[in-house]
Amino acid sequence: MHFVSSLSQIAAETPAGYAAASRGFTRQAYVDRGSGSVHMGAGICTLEAAGGIDHHLHAFEESFYILEGQVSLQIGDLAFALGPGDFGLIPTGIVHAWRNQGDAAARWLEMQAPQPRAADYGRDTFFVPGQFPPETASPDAGAAAGLLLGHFDESQLPKPGAPSEMEGFDPTTGVAIKMFVDRSFGATHQSLFLIQYQPGAKIDPHDHAFEESYYIVSGRVRATADGQTHDLGPGDVIWTGVGCIHSFENAGDEPVTWLETQGPLPPAKEAFRFERDWAARYPES
Repeated sequence: MHFVSSLSQIAAETPAGYAAASRGFTRQAYVDRGSGSVHMGAGICTLEAAGGIDHHLHAFEESFYILEGQVSLQIGDLAFALGPGDFGLIPTGIVHAWRNQGDAAARWLEMQAPQPRAADYGRDTFFVPGQFPPETASPDAGAAAGLLLGHFDESQLPKPGAPSEMEGFDPTTGVAIKMFVDRSFGATHQSLFLIQYQPGAKIDPHDHAFEESYYIVSGRVRATADGQTHDLGPGDVIWTGVGCIHSFENAGDEPVTWLETQGPLPPAKEAFRFERDWAARYPES
């Protein structure tokens, strides 16, 4: 099973339960029960200038990657000034709050695992009293304090031939993966990373014992899932369910980059099941 859409087709809504505890906050959910998922929730969040989300915690993990704008995030007693390329993981049960003290909207990708409960089933987000600190620190200061924060720029992409940063994935020509949130970062339920395909790069058909979502940031990619081919570009999204056979190819003349999430957290080995390997081992008679 898979699902394909575009952010231009997904409504920006204030999530259930947030209306009285947020200002200027909306979310475009591109992975949820409606898309067929059972393991994750993923979407693009927008916080308008002077907006905020009051102090709260979740009964699930939440990771994020800042796409544009400037936003402040409080985790525990400390607040951090975040901008494009900053990312992090908010563990289960940790109190946090968001503020946009700038003069433009901020946007970030948000991944939640296990999948949040339906509003009519039970609560797993809880708002609590709190005060937002008057001063903010850098993500580096947060990382130094032991919080799960980091920053990415393209100079950090692995070089051709370098060891893969993803467990269970052998380096493939023209494909670079930069892990943000995974087991080594401190995650329990999910992973979040950036992947870039150079022109001509492709990965053969395969499937997983976990779900994946993909948000295309730049360039174009030919995605095949369940035997159907889709030409995807910036702002497009695709989700593949457990057991969905899928592959990707950059048939264009510029790199394609996307942000990818996985849930549950992939195993340390046997994360990929390539069709070619089993076909070569056991050819049809």
